Amino acid sequence: MTMHHLIRNTLLLSSLSFSVALLPGCAGAGEGSPSVETASPAVQGEWVVGELDGKQMVGDTEVVLTFGPGGSFSGDSGVNRLRAGYTLEGDVLELSEILATRMAGAPELMEQESRLMAALEAARGVLVNGDDRLRLVDGGGEVLLVSLRR
Repeated sequence: MTMHHLIRNTLLLSSLSFSVALLPGCAGAGEGSPSVETASPAVQGEWVVGELDGKQMVGDTEVVLTFGPGGSFSGDSGVNRLRAGYTLEGDVLELSEILATRMAGAPELMEQESRLMAALEAARGVLVNGDDRLRLVDGGGEVLLVSLRR
């Protein structure tokens, strides 16, 4: 076998392996299978946090939460980047473990970030007022944070 045939066969085999690896992801697309879409379109998008635990945000920091399609959650605490997964059934929210970068900031920003992380961990529900205001609430319905759509 020549080098040309060997490379061509290796590439063909790689392509077939890649195609076969993708097939299981397509199997759930049939009728009656759960949807990959896990969130209401009203929640999806970028939200700028304006109030956390009833207090305004520190200085001119911009804290942004993003609820993406397919259950992807990300954010910017004003100091660190956040990433998690989420599910939303009705107004019941469940965030997976939140991963964050580990940069340091001014003490007041780090304290605000700690309160943000605590609020996100305690969040059990989402209330959306029209298309412009999102509130995360705890299990008792207490408002943890208020955000405006970006």
